Amino acid sequence: MTARPAADLPQPILHAARLAPVPMYLRAIFSRLPEALSLDAEIGGSPETIPLAARQLLKLGLLSEQLQLRSAKLTDDGALKLTVSRSGKAFTPTLEELSRGITVVAQAILETLFARAEASALLSSFAFQSSNLATLRTITNFMLQSTDVDQALYILLSGLTSGFSLGFNRAALFVWDGARKAFVGSKAIGPYDEADAHRIWEAIEEEDKDIEALIRDYARRNFDTRFQQFVQELELAPAGGVADEVTRALLSPQPVLFRQEQATNPGLRKLGAGGEYVLASLKPHGRTLGLILADNRYNRAPIFVDQLTYLSFFIDQTALVWENLALLKSVEELARVDALTGTFNRRELESRLHYELARCQRHGRPCSLLMADVDLFKQVNDQKGHEAGDEVLRQVGALLREATRADDVVGRFGGDEFVVVIPEGAHDHLVPCAQRVGALAQGRGISLSIGGASWPADCPEPAGLLTAADQCLYRAKASGRGCACVPGKDPISYR
Repeated sequence: MTARPAADLPQPILHAARLAPVPMYLRAIFSRLPEALSLDAEIGGSPETIPLAARQLLKLGLLSEQLQLRSAKLTDDGALKLTVSRSGKAFTPTLEELSRGITVVAQAILETLFARAEASALLSSFAFQSSNLATLRTITNFMLQSTDVDQALYILLSGLTSGFSLGFNRAALFVWDGARKAFVGSKAIGPYDEADAHRIWEAIEEEDKDIEALIRDYARRNFDTRFQQFVQELELAPAGGVADEVTRALLSPQPVLFRQEQATNPGLRKLGAGGEYVLASLKPHGRTLGLILADNRYNRAPIFVDQLTYLSFFIDQTALVWENLALLKSVEELARVDALTGTFNRRELESRLHYELARCQRHGRPCSLLMADVDLFKQVNDQKGHEAGDEVLRQVGALLREATRADDVVGRFGGDEFVVVIPEGAHDHLVPCAQRVGALAQGRGISLSIGGASWPADCPEPAGLLTAADQCLYRAKASGRGCACVPGKDPISYR
């Protein structure tokens, strides 16, 4: 820190002022004053005779942008006079007030020089700051304790939407996908529609959960995921030479606030972004990992400067945690992923299936599953060799990941057979999902037979889901291959 020049004050007095400890909360209050104040100092005597509060006030005048030391001089009579002024108003603390401490002096300055409305706004801003710093500390602690990157990202979004913190109606995370050249919808917290918004807010108020309880709920995905499922269908692609919202957010080191009735970017338009909304890029060490959208779609509350400031704090802190956890995850997944296809191996697939079934059963939500088999795969190996067969399997793994949602679980069950677990996917999701996968494969010259089933619609017990889907896969092969079968429907063509 560089002190301002203080004419006519001897070095011992300046040194004593600079050594005076000023509480951080007072530094914060003075840094947020709505208008700068002036300090005029007349000081007599030695440093030892100057009250601590006077030295602290002088230090604020030397270092603060909002309390500027305008004049300073040494007097011969040993008197002490510090005058703080603003727009024709002035306050000079008495020796008694100085003896009672800097907090009393600061309070008197605010009461004398600022109107009640200004002081109230300052108090609200400071309370918002204090609340967010406490919440940020809680969120960071939870993220550091987490060993799962997905859980950590839910914790981040909970901080953006929690009423204990930034309090946005919705927050959505889009992760960069190099293959698609776009940011793909990954995770989201918020209401699906306006009716859902009021239901959620009423439940939160009625249950009166603290921030730690809310974070635990979100980290365990104990919330309505319809908004997330909608977000996972979306992509945010930069518009090339056009300076749309995505391009502007990527170029800005800070979150960008947009004020417009309708978004320019097609993905944001589908999301219903309009009015006021914020888009921020996550760039730990300069590497872009994703984009976060936050808005107040349902209560239309204005987004103010403090929210943008602390949104930036949240993102900077948590992006580093995300990067570290992602690195840990990549190392761990070397033992979980099938090296040839890039999908989960059978052991990890069965573990994920068991977890998702247990979670869906616990929350009373459905779970669906697809089994896909490459038609006449043995002929590919026999006629073209195993390298050609391996290439087909690689393509199937890639297209399955491409055609499914971020939360779906894709794994190689064995040989040329693959499984897709669709958490919270109802029976109605089976046909469109199977058609999407089958058509994508067909477009790449690969024929797949697919069987699908959903719990609880197609099997009474979760443990029977895999068997139910396998039976439908057998029926698809028996029906001539190149089609999909689900319970209760005739074979489905991909065309």
